[in-house]
Amino acid sequence: MIKEDVEEFLENHPRSPAARLRPRMGMVGDIWLAFIGPKVRTGASGLGHTPQGALEDFNHHFMEPLVSSNGSGPH
Repeated sequence: MIKEDVEEFLENHPRSPAARLRPRMGMVGDIWLAFIGPKVRTGASGLGHTPQGALEDFNHHFMEPLVSSNGSGPH
């Protein structure tokens, strides 16, 4: 069921960072994680109460530290 939910989210958001990068999914307690790389880190992870919530958070925060550190954000 969870895999189907994740695949549905990725199909519905085909150009999102999550769809392109296919982050790994995991859980800590009752919080879902979506992350790329060997560990959870800012700009490459998302948290949520559902798998979809973690993917949405991943998309929202993906590369955020890079954008904010170089000063180029939305104008």
